[in-house]
Amino acid sequence: MKNKFVGGLVLTSSTALGAEYLVARARRACLSFARVACGGTVLAAAALVGAPLAQAESLLVPAYIYPSGSGADAWTTLATAAQTVPTTVILNPSSGPGSAQDANYVAAIAQIHAAGGKVIGYVSTSYANRALSAVAQDIGTYLSLYNVDGFFLDEMTSDSVTAHVQYYQSVYNYIKGLSTAYAVTGNPGTNVPELYASLPVADRFVVFENGAAQYASYAPQAWQANYPASRFAHIVYGATSSTRMLTIVQGATALGAASVYVTSKGVDPYAALPKYWNLEVSAAAAN
Repeated sequence: MKNKFVGGLVLTSSTALGAEYLVARARRACLSFARVACGGTVLAAAALVGAPLAQAESLLVPAYIYPSGSGADAWTTLATAAQTVPTTVILNPSSGPGSAQDANYVAAIAQIHAAGGKVIGYVSTSYANRALSAVAQDIGTYLSLYNVDGFFLDEMTSDSVTAHVQYYQSVYNYIKGLSTAYAVTGNPGTNVPELYASLPVADRFVVFENGAAQYASYAPQAWQANYPASRFAHIVYGATSSTRMLTIVQGATALGAASVYVTSKGVDPYAALPKYWNLEVSAAAAN
């Protein structure tokens, strides 16, 4: 049976939603949408004392780079990094999967996999305003065109509105219904309520995506200390110096995030790798 999105989602209380979801996950390997129950610098990390931390920093790279010419070199560089540091590359052919398979992307993905890295497909959700059927179509298109390891749900909400939470829980359950092996990364770009992690609505959350200046005052929420650091990622752009980059990479773990990406770029920050990429890889490997 194919998983389908339905026009309406059953709304329940948050307590019932969580309980029914956990029971459903235990009893079913596959859920359709129709069955969804519905501060500071590094010193601010003192709030996370005792938090479970990753044993090594991993890289989560928005590689919005077409893999041809110098772009192909960039993907080769990513594959080299994946040989020494756990690396997940975000694939984004056309603000989504595009409509036809591109041989250059096929080859680039194969390179990453051969090096031991993972590739996840970019999916826009427009802060829960995009039709679930359109999200499902993008997911299906990725799977038909490319060998992806999961999905990157961009423009995720960060509030506790029931309809929003159920929207992302529906997407998450749909993906896991296709295969529990698919990794789901949500990108609210800011801290989220604990409900997002406890239900969950994603396996990993980008809880910071902003400029280096803003990162200087970032502080995680206290509840993150109850979850593995592997559930959280930071993406920072506009870190123009290698010294700033090193501070961010070395501090991300202390701030409760096991995945990080830092770039020197400000305008269109994900269209090329940063100038200090090799140093960033070394810093992540040593962290």
